[in-house]
Amino acid sequence: MRCPDCDAEIILGQDNCESCGSDLTFLSAPGPKEGRLHELILEDPLSQLNAPAPILLKGSDSVEKAIQQMRKQRYGSVIVADDAGALSGIFTERDALIRLQHGETPLAKTRIADVMTKQPHSLKGTDTIAQALNLMAVGGYRHLPIVHDGQPVGFCSIRGILRYISQNALEG
Repeated sequence: MRCPDCDAEIILGQDNCESCGSDLTFLSAPGPKEGRLHELILEDPLSQLNAPAPILLKGSDSVEKAIQQMRKQRYGSVIVADDAGALSGIFTERDALIRLQHGETPLAKTRIADVMTKQPHSLKGTDTIAQALNLMAVGGYRHLPIVHDGQPVGFCSIRGILRYISQNALEG
């Protein structure tokens, strides 16, 4: 950035120009392009997130397998599909914390179907980021499956949405 009085190079945040002593406190940091954040959230489809492929498991798979896969991939959820490949549930870190707290059955013998969130809300790749954020806020979700013709093809997470916003809202 440059001083408006002497055109010297300045560091944003300085109170006075080191070269000419001019007051710089009125200068503000460049923010998001005008309207870009608003446009990004309300208009950009989820397909823009380049959502990762989900970990797909069956309801008969063990919770132990799900947790191993979640750790390996560093995901906070696995998507559960029925035999035809259609979305039937989601198993998340929160499900593990809330529904497995008593530890009565070993994880290797606990079926995902017994502790997953059944028939979760899902979105399509054409749905907007605003729709995902609304569902997450209202439902208290951090992960939502993305489906195409009823088949899970990805998932969006609050972390992925925030990463997308931070990478795209400030672009020049």
